[in-house]
Amino acid sequence: MKKWWVKLLLAIAAVVILLAVWLSLSSVHSKNGVERYKDQLRAAGEKLELNDVLPPPVDPDKNGLEFFTRAFNSMSPVMNGMLSTNSPSAMRIVAPGKAMIGWQQPEIISDYGSSAYRNTWADLDQQLQLGSGVINFLRQGAERPQLDFQLDYGQGAVLLLPHLNKLKQTALLLSPAALADLHRGDSASAATNLHTLLRTVNAWKDEPVIISQLVRIAMAQIAVAAQWEFLQGTNITDSQLAMLQRDWTNMQFVLPMEQALLMERAWGARNIEQLRSSNSPSRTYSSGWGSGSSGGSGGSGDWLDMLKDMSDSMKRKTSDTLWRVAWSYDDELNLLQGDQVLVETMRQIHTNGYFKNALADRDRRLAALGLDRPGTNWLRNHLHDELAALGTETVQSLQHSIERVLACEAARTMASTAVALKRYQLRHQSYPKDLSALVPEFLPEVPRDPVDGHSLRYQVLSDGNFLLYSVGTDGVDNGGDPTAPSGTRSINWLRGRDWVWPQPATAREVDNFRANPPK
Repeated sequence: MKKWWVKLLLAIAAVVILLAVWLSLSSVHSKNGVERYKDQLRAAGEKLELNDVLPPPVDPDKNGLEFFTRAFNSMSPVMNGMLSTNSPSAMRIVAPGKAMIGWQQPEIISDYGSSAYRNTWADLDQQLQLGSGVINFLRQGAERPQLDFQLDYGQGAVLLLPHLNKLKQTALLLSPAALADLHRGDSASAATNLHTLLRTVNAWKDEPVIISQLVRIAMAQIAVAAQWEFLQGTNITDSQLAMLQRDWTNMQFVLPMEQALLMERAWGARNIEQLRSSNSPSRTYSSGWGSGSSGGSGGSGDWLDMLKDMSDSMKRKTSDTLWRVAWSYDDELNLLQGDQVLVETMRQIHTNGYFKNALADRDRRLAALGLDRPGTNWLRNHLHDELAALGTETVQSLQHSIERVLACEAARTMASTAVALKRYQLRHQSYPKDLSALVPEFLPEVPRDPVDGHSLRYQVLSDGNFLLYSVGTDGVDNGGDPTAPSGTRSINWLRGRDWVWPQPATAREVDNFRANPPK
């Protein structure tokens, strides 16, 4: 009779062999599943390879890069001082549906933080004088129809994007410059600065990177606030408004986000392949797709810490091995399927001209894929696999970008409509009874709410002002209610029950806001 330890070794050997066979079959099955899905996508005309989604080359004569480079090289000194500590507020919401006219205030006073800052408009003019050359370069660059920073998209996840911060600073310079112009009564210069900002946002639309598109959206929101301030001007002209309205009409966010999602999908497949070839994919992933090197645990060095380190190391190595041979293909398939849902969501939005149905379809399809329920693999959880939610978390992060596009499209549409309403008022000394009166003199068609595709909600108020709004995220018309949903305290105009284009706040409302600033 064989000794017990021989039987134990044979049993362990059998388990190891069965595990190896299972891993091999699982790997083949998962890998085949990925390849079948890729073949299905290619047959449908989808572009999966990086070279297929690269933006076309830009004619150097149409590229504003040289002017923006000159502006960026001189920007740092300009953005110090009060532009970094106490820049004037544009369209500062002080009560639901009400905004303070920033350029009309006698002083520039900070609204946030424990330190109170007060500056005069002369202080701002002095600071902006330092940036006159920068603004001139920006104006020249914005007159070129495209802005291409000639990125090497082959770098994938490690691609450096140092220009993003500079572009955001461009908006943070041009917006206060426009407010300073309005305070001096120089509507022509204010219109030019706002025009420069809007042209910059649109000229840069073809950079197919998610974070780049999100920075474009942030810059557009800054421009919306500056546009609202401009509409409160007392000497603005129809020609200035017509120029800005063209800028808003030409601005695109839906198609650029679709292109960014296609690039993200191409990068995702390459990133997973790079992780498979890494010595420690979990460390490479957690360190931001870097070299994968890592220091020691930093423990106290006693035997309990040593045992814990050994246990953690074994779990990591086991998890990494299982991920390479099997789980990585499951994650890749999740990523491909989720990305495809998001790409098709953007296409449906473009076809429909509104978001509501497409977002509902997106949520239903992602739920059917199980991407709203990460972490359901017991073994991966037990091994504390750091890559367990690679596919699901990536898709969940990307899907929130679409909501950002929706909010920006709503703001853009209302800004353009508000400009048309102002042009009508200048021409007829009153606002129209309905938006159809703007067609075709000021708009080609009645503007549609990007949420549900119906006309933007509009009515003339008894005091001669108007109510203009979108139904907001939930798609429910609350009659133009700008207050925040129950349980939230935000007064952000794009977080209300309805998204209401603000009306100017009264002096009392501004004083009350100053006395009771948000915490």
